[in-house]
Amino acid sequence: KLDMQRDGQSLHTDSSNHPWIINIPGERTQHFSDDARIISIHLSLKDPGNGAEWLGKPVVLTQPDQLARQALDSLQKTARECGLPQHQLEVRGLKFPLTKALMLQAASTVLLSHILRLTHPLGLRFEVPSIDDPRVRASHLLLATLPMQASITRDELASAQGLSARQLDRLWQQELSITPSQYRDRRRLAFACEQLRLPDTSIKAIAADLGFRHLSQFSNWFRAHHNESPRDFRNRPEVS
Repeated sequence: KLDMQRDGQSLHTDSSNHPWIINIPGERTQHFSDDARIISIHLSLKDPGNGAEWLGKPVVLTQPDQLARQALDSLQKTARECGLPQHQLEVRGLKFPLTKALMLQAASTVLLSHILRLTHPLGLRFEVPSIDDPRVRASHLLLATLPMQASITRDELASAQGLSARQLDRLWQQELSITPSQYRDRRRLAFACEQLRLPDTSIKAIAADLGFRHLSQFSNWFRAHHNESPRDFRNRPEVS
């Protein structure tokens, strides 16, 4: 999926001399002057079957090379060829003929490949974590691919590896510096924030997608992990 927005009068602006700010999914707080001209692109990666995730620095600044700039120009051109508005592009939720959807997918994939190439030497990468203990590796893969609405207890996760919950927590801390429960909450919180950025998706539906039976349960959980309610998060200017 692709989210693309433009502040300014045209998408034809030459971006050859401008740096790129690249940050991983999650909280985005950016402040720019009123006369800033920005191309903002959000590329959304679904959870892969191998458990790959964003690792390293949360944000990097890079000067794109010619190949990366060409990929951005190609994506902009493809968006125009698909009939999207020039000043405000919102791809998520729109319906496209298959041929145009594939064109956008291909162009965004090329851009993403160059972004990954640029960010890797700067300490931001998308890959499977290096895990030595096979029990941690197996339980990590299970949680990384578990549907958001599915539930699993600490004891169930640990029992599948022949361990107690406390033993598995300790091994996770040694390998990944977090517990399985913290990792699970981090994935669910990222999903919640992603969905809350979609104005047409109700908060109740997001709660249900995460397996909460009651909206109040979701709101309390979100507030405990994000220090604000889902509605406050959605209504903040930097999110909308």
